[in-house]
Amino acid sequence: MTGRTSRVGSRPSDGRLAQRILTLGVIGAAWLAFDAHLGSRRVSRAREANLRARIRSIHRSNPILPGETVFLGDSITFDGDWEATFSNLGARNRGIGWDTTADVLERLDESLDGPPATVVLMIGTNDLIINVPHAQTVRNVAHILDHIDEVAPDTRIIVQSVLPRTDRYHSLVAPLNRALSRICDERELEFIDHTERFSGSDGLLDPALHDDGLHPNGEGHQVLIDALQPLLQRT
Repeated sequence: MTGRTSRVGSRPSDGRLAQRILTLGVIGAAWLAFDAHLGSRRVSRAREANLRARIRSIHRSNPILPGETVFLGDSITFDGDWEATFSNLGARNRGIGWDTTADVLERLDESLDGPPATVVLMIGTNDLIINVPHAQTVRNVAHILDHIDEVAPDTRIIVQSVLPRTDRYHSLVAPLNRALSRICDERELEFIDHTERFSGSDGLLDPALHDDGLHPNGEGHQVLIDALQPLLQRT
C-alpha cells in the first residue's frame, strides 16, 4: 500500500520535471538563435577589443599632420588603400574594424590633430548589428560632425552613406541614410549616397562588389574611389 502511494505520488513530480526540461530546451534553442545573431556579434566585437586598442595606440603614435585627408570609419574604411589612391592629398587611414558611431565619437580627437584639411566619414553599419537604437546612432553622428566643426572649423567634412547589406539588417540601412542626409543638410555638409552604385537588382549589396555580404571587395573599393575622386580632387 505504501509502495503504491509512493508511485502514484511520483507522477505529478515526473510531469513537472519533464515540463522543466522542455522549458529549458526551448530557452536553450532561443539562446542559440539569439547568439547566432546579436549575441555572436557582440562576442566577436569583444574578441577584437585588443586589436582595436592596438590600432588606436598606433594612431596616437602617428598624429595627423596639418592639411592631410582623414578617412574615418570602421572595417570598410580600414580595408581601403587610401594612402596609395589619394597620396597627393596626404591620405590617412583612420578606420578600425567593428567600430560603432560611439567608438568613433570617443576616439575622434585622435584624428583631428593638425588639423586635417578633410575628413571623409563612413560609420553606422555596426550600430545596426548590435542593436543600437536608430535615434542614438543619428545623435552620435551629429555629435561627431559638431565636434569636428568645433575643434577644426576649417576642416571639410564629407559624409558617406552606409552601404547596403545582404542580411536581416538591410532594411534598417535606408532609414539611417535618410537621417544622415538630413543632419548633413542641416549643417550644410556634403553627403554622398552610395546606395544606387552598390545595390544589385534585388536592392541588396551587389554580389559583384562583395565577398562576405558586407565588406566591399577590390571592385567594390574601386567604386568607392570613383565616387570620391571628383569630390576630393576638387579644390
